[in-house]
Amino acid sequence: HVTNEALPYLLTLYRSSETLMRLDTYGSFVSESQLSIGNELFTVPKSDVIDRVCAKEPDWNMYFQKGLGSMIRQRLKRVNIDLNDQSINKDLARIGSLENNLATLDLSSASDSITSELVYKLLPSDWFKHLDTLRCTLGRLPDGRTVKWQLFSTMGNGFTFELESLIFWALAKAICYTNGVKGRISVYGDDIIVPKDYYLNV
Repeated sequence: HVTNEALPYLLTLYRSSETLMRLDTYGSFVSESQLSIGNELFTVPKSDVIDRVCAKEPDWNMYFQKGLGSMIRQRLKRVNIDLNDQSINKDLARIGSLENNLATLDLSSASDSITSELVYKLLPSDWFKHLDTLRCTLGRLPDGRTVKWQLFSTMGNGFTFELESLIFWALAKAICYTNGVKGRISVYGDDIIVPKDYYLNV
C-alpha cells in the first residue's frame, strides 16, 4: 500500500534498484502496490483506564517515513541528542532530583500539538516538502469514516517521534539561548529536560 502522493518515491526506488528490478520477473512490483487514501486508526491500551490512539501507515509510506526519521536521528546526534539511548534522560532526571538544577517535562498529547503550519514555519522548505509528501493527510476511522488530520503526523508514522524530538529540542534550546542560560537540554520525544529555572518558559 502507498498513498498517491508517495507513489513517485516508490517508482524512483524501483527504477534505481537493480535488485528490485531483477526480482520483479513479471514487472508487477509497482502495479501490485495498491493505492491508499491514508492511514487507518486504531487504539492500544495506554493505562488501565485510557487508550492511546495510533494509526497504521501504508506500507511504503512507512518505509520512506522511517528513512526520514533515521536522518533526523543522525542530525540530532550532532547536538548530543541520542534518540537511540533512553537512559540519557533517565540519568539526567535522577541528577536533576539530586542536585535540584534540572526540570523534567512530560507533555500530554504532544504529537497532537505538532500542526502542519508549525512544521512548515520551522523546517527548511525541502525537508518540509518530503515530510509532507510522505505523511498521511487522511485517516480511516474504525467505523469506516474518513477524516482529515489537523496534526502533522500521527502516532504510528515513521518519523513522528524524531520530528517531535527535533521541534521540542529547538524550542528548549531557543528559550535558553535567548535568555543566556547555559545548562543541559535533553529530549526523548516529549520527555524534555531543561535547566530548572526555565521550565515554565519552555
